[in-house]
Amino acid sequence: MAQQYIFIDNYNKLGTMAFSRTVFEQIVHTVTDNVMNHSNTKGDKKRISLNSPAKVSIRNNQVNVRVEVTISHNENVAAICRTLQEEIAAALTAQTEMVPFRIDIKVTNVK
Repeated sequence: MAQQYIFIDNYNKLGTMAFSRTVFEQIVHTVTDNVMNHSNTKGDKKRISLNSPAKVSIRNNQVNVRVEVTISHNENVAAICRTLQEEIAAALTAQTEMVPFRIDIKVTNVK
Protein backbone atom coordinates (compact mmCIF):
# COMPACT_ATOMS: atom_id res chain seq x y z
CA MET A 1 0.00 0.00 0.00
CA ALA A 2 1.26 3.45 -0.86
CA GLN A 3 2.15 5.88 1.88
CA GLN A 4 -0.17 8.81 2.53
CA TYR A 5 2.36 11.02 4.34
CA ILE A 6 6.01 12.12 4.22
CA PHE A 7 7.52 12.88 7.64
CA ILE A 8 10.33 15.40 8.17
CA ASP A 9 12.15 15.89 11.47
CA ASN A 10 12.44 19.44 12.70
CA TYR A 11 16.00 20.84 12.63
CA ASN A 12 15.98 21.76 16.31
CA LYS A 13 14.52 18.37 17.36
CA LEU A 14 11.21 19.83 18.58
CA GLY A 15 8.98 17.60 16.53
CA THR A 16 8.08 16.06 13.19
CA MET A 17 6.24 17.66 10.30
CA ALA A 18 4.00 15.58 8.01
CA PHE A 19 3.04 16.37 4.41
CA SER A 20 0.07 14.45 3.02
CA ARG A 21 -0.23 13.21 -0.54
CA THR A 22 -3.06 15.73 -0.99
CA VAL A 23 -0.62 18.61 -0.40
CA PHE A 24 1.59 17.42 -3.25
CA GLU A 25 -1.44 16.88 -5.51
CA GLN A 26 -2.57 20.46 -4.91
CA ILE A 27 0.90 21.88 -5.62
CA VAL A 28 1.19 19.91 -8.87
CA HIS A 29 -2.37 20.82 -9.88
CA THR A 30 -1.66 24.54 -9.38
CA VAL A 31 1.56 24.39 -11.40
CA THR A 32 0.08 22.39 -14.28
CA ASP A 33 -2.88 24.81 -14.47
CA ASN A 34 -0.49 27.77 -14.65
CA VAL A 35 1.69 26.13 -17.31
CA MET A 36 -1.33 25.11 -19.39
CA ASN A 37 -2.82 28.62 -19.24
CA HIS A 38 0.47 30.35 -20.13
CA SER A 39 1.45 27.92 -22.89
CA ASN A 40 -1.90 28.06 -24.69
CA THR A 41 -1.71 31.68 -25.81
CA LYS A 42 -1.21 31.19 -29.57
CA GLY A 43 -4.63 32.02 -30.95
CA ASP A 44 -7.28 29.35 -30.55
CA LYS A 45 -4.91 26.41 -30.86
CA LYS A 46 -3.83 24.58 -27.71
CA ARG A 47 -0.10 23.91 -27.59
CA ILE A 48 -0.26 21.55 -24.63
CA SER A 49 -3.04 19.86 -22.68
CA LEU A 50 -3.31 17.38 -19.86
CA ASN A 51 -4.89 14.02 -20.65
CA SER A 52 -5.91 13.50 -17.03
CA PRO A 53 -5.06 15.04 -13.66
CA ALA A 54 -1.48 14.45 -12.53
CA LYS A 55 -0.99 11.32 -10.47
CA VAL A 56 0.92 11.65 -7.19
CA SER A 57 2.06 8.74 -5.05
CA ILE A 58 4.43 8.35 -2.12
CA ARG A 59 6.68 5.28 -1.97
CA ASN A 60 9.79 4.74 0.15
CA ASN A 61 9.59 8.34 1.43
CA GLN A 62 9.77 9.74 -2.11
CA VAL A 63 7.02 11.66 -3.90
CA ASN A 64 6.40 10.36 -7.43
CA VAL A 65 4.58 12.65 -9.86
CA ARG A 66 3.31 11.43 -13.24
CA VAL A 67 1.86 13.88 -15.76
CA GLU A 68 0.44 12.77 -19.12
CA VAL A 69 0.20 15.44 -21.82
CA THR A 70 -0.78 15.95 -25.44
CA ILE A 71 1.40 18.42 -27.35
CA SER A 72 0.78 20.23 -30.62
CA HIS A 73 2.78 18.75 -33.52
CA ASN A 74 4.59 22.03 -34.32
CA GLU A 75 5.98 22.48 -30.80
CA ASN A 76 9.35 21.50 -29.33
CA VAL A 77 8.30 18.46 -27.29
CA ALA A 78 11.52 18.22 -25.29
CA ALA A 79 11.48 21.91 -24.34
CA ILE A 80 7.84 21.84 -23.24
CA CYS A 81 8.36 18.69 -21.14
CA ARG A 82 11.50 20.14 -19.56
CA THR A 83 9.71 23.40 -18.73
CA LEU A 84 6.79 21.56 -17.14
CA GLN A 85 9.15 19.33 -15.17
CA GLU A 86 11.23 22.30 -13.97
CA GLU A 87 8.14 24.28 -12.91
CA ILE A 88 6.79 21.36 -10.88
CA ALA A 89 10.23 20.74 -9.31
CA ALA A 90 10.64 24.42 -8.38
CA ALA A 91 7.21 24.54 -6.74
CA LEU A 92 7.77 21.33 -4.78
CA THR A 93 11.21 22.47 -3.63
CA ALA A 94 9.98 25.94 -2.64
CA GLN A 95 7.02 24.68 -0.66
CA THR A 96 8.25 21.44 0.89
CA GLU A 97 12.03 21.96 0.99
CA MET A 98 13.69 18.65 1.83
CA VAL A 99 11.20 16.16 0.40
CA PRO A 100 12.74 13.92 -2.29
CA PHE A 101 10.65 13.65 -5.45
CA ARG A 102 10.62 12.25 -8.97
CA ILE A 103 8.71 13.84 -11.84
CA ASP A 104 7.83 11.86 -14.96
CA ILE A 105 6.28 13.59 -17.97
CA LYS A 106 4.71 11.25 -20.51
CA VAL A 107 3.70 12.52 -23.94
CA THR A 108 0.76 10.34 -24.90
CA ASN A 109 -0.16 12.09 -28.11
CA VAL A 110 1.14 14.68 -30.58
CA LYS A 111 -1.62 16.45 -32.52
